[in-house]
Formats: sequence, C-alpha cells, structure tokens
Amino acid sequence: MSSPPHEPPAAQSELSELTPPANEEVFVNTPGVITVDDFSSDSNGEFDDDLSDLTSLSSSVLQFEYENGRRYCSNRSGSYMMPNDEEEQDRMDLTHHIWLMLLRGELYNAPIKSSPQNILDLGTGTGIWAMDIAEKFPSAHIIGNDISPIQPSWVAPNIEFIVEDFESEWQYEKNYFDFIHARCLAGCVANWPEFIRRIYDHVKPGGYFESHESAVWARSDDGSLKQDCAIMEWQQAVNYASDKIGRELNIYHKLKDWMVAAGFEDVKLSVYVLPFSPWPKDPYLKALGKYQAVQLQQAIDSYSLRLYTQVLGWGEDAAKIHNAVVKQELRNKRLHAYVQTYAFPTLFDNLNTFAN
Repeated sequence: MSSPPHEPPAAQSELSELTPPANEEVFVNTPGVITVDDFSSDSNGEFDDDLSDLTSLSSSVLQFEYENGRRYCSNRSGSYMMPNDEEEQDRMDLTHHIWLMLLRGELYNAPIKSSPQNILDLGTGTGIWAMDIAEKFPSAHIIGNDISPIQPSWVAPNIEFIVEDFESEWQYEKNYFDFIHARCLAGCVANWPEFIRRIYDHVKPGGYFESHESAVWARSDDGSLKQDCAIMEWQQAVNYASDKIGRELNIYHKLKDWMVAAGFEDVKLSVYVLPFSPWPKDPYLKALGKYQAVQLQQAIDSYSLRLYTQVLGWGEDAAKIHNAVVKQELRNKRLHAYVQTYAFPTLFDNLNTFAN
C-alpha cells in the first residue's frame, strides 16, 4: 500500500535510533523467544472483531473541540493531540489493566518501604491509577493532575484531582512528594529533560519517581512484520508528525539517561514484552495480547487522527481509510508483532551517592 499524500514518512534509516542498546533488552515477563500458537482449532485468519467491544464511561463535559468524529481538549488545541471522549477514556482504563498485568498486579516497581504521605500522578487521565493507589495507601494524600476534567467527582477523601497543565510552572512545594508517578506521557511533553528535572526538584530526598512508557514502534522476531506494510507506514507517519510539532513519541529508550542527568540515582530499568494480539502460545502472553489487541484498535485513531489532519494535512476520510487498513492488518493471526514497554523506578538521594 502506498503512503498517503502530503508528507512522506521518515526514512527507515532515520528511525534506527528507536532501537535501545541490546544489553537493556532483558524481558521481565518472558524467558526468551516467544512461541507462536498454531491456532490449530481455528479456521479463519483473523482475531474476533468483538474484542473491541467495551462499555462506555461517563465523563464531565466542559469546553471541548470536536473533529474527526472525536472530542478533544480545547484549552491546548494544537499541542495535545489525543482525544478525551468516552472512547478514549475506555482505552485509558484498559491500558491501566494491561499495565497491572505486566506488573503482575502491582501499581509500581519502586521498593517503597514505608507508607508514603504525598503522591502525585502526572497526567492522571481518568484517575484510575490514583484511585487504586489511594486505596492502597489510605493515609496518603493523592493528587492527580490533567488538562482534561474527565475524572470522577465522587472519590475517596484522600484523592484530589486538579485540572492543570503539568508543563506550566508547578505550584507545589519542592521536595514535597514521596512518590511521583507518570505513565504513557509520550507525545504529551515538549521538553523531556526539563520535565524530569522539575520532577526531581519536587521529590523528597529518599522518595521515588516511576515512569511507565511504551515504544510506539512494533517489531517481530520472525519477519512477519513487513517493512512495506500499513502498520509500518502508520508508525513512520505518526513518528514523523510528532517530531514535526516537537512532541516526540518514541522517548522510551532515552528516559534513563534523562533521569540520570537530572540527578536521580539508583535508576532501575524493567523491560516487558507486550504482544499485539493473542498470537503467543504462552497463556499469560496470550492474555496480554488479547487485551492489547482491543487497546490497539482504539489507539490507532487516538494517536494519529489529529497528527494526520492537523500536522500532515491529510483529509479526514483518507486518514480513517488508512487507519482501517492498519487495524485490519493487526487482526491477522500470522502477524507476530509485539512492542516493548519500560518501567523506570528511580530514587532521589540527596546524599549524592551513586549505586554501583
């Protein structure tokens, strides 16, 4: 399939930096090469379409913009490219479930030894992580901030949701938070080194910052992901467009260096395999793939529609047709693609002693 008009995807050679150093690719949730299920009991070549059926959630509606058949936040039009409608909220909550599966039911990897008193969830989205962590630490004060007012109004008394832009000047006290959490913020931050330095300034000495990010870049071990397929075109197009507006999507392999440069110590990296569909034979990876297949059917539009139409100048119909081809490819059982996800728990130690 040829690339849509107006803006060419970046050349494949320019995207080689998306591959992190090989010595960091030690997967937490799989022992090695993933065995492919032969689906001997199935007759068709696609996964079930009903994987994408989810129950809609309610949300607060204040001032929003509507385009491409989706709802977007209006107060930062042109900089935040993701929708915030009910469909997107469903996807956010499903992503939370996937991360719980990746972390084996845990909300974080940081070795927190005592009950934290002040926790900040950056870009809280629907607030689902903040609500879970509030239940785990009922004596802690939890703040979840976001530019969209889509969080529930009836929450536990130890949760506070704030509508604010975390790229603006923070009003929080420095050295205040015992734990700061950030998840899936790729594409939402213009200056990552400055953003992480700000986080460093607001974590208490001895406190933790944990970041969970995923590559917006698929791979396969058996060559089933072809270089000329629609999925690769989609990846190259959104990567090119996000770079063009200064909101890089594939930052996962740079986070560790940025954290160290900001002053964080004892930076630990955990790498997880997340299959794009239930193609693995292993039951755990197959279950992950099933949920990820649903999430991807929604994420394709969420990540790309505004980038296609506002940045690359495509028409809405052309963008949606191209995405439909991508979604069709993702339902192919012969595609054995996966993505790498990364978790970085880091310690801020004011003694400035570096761990070996």
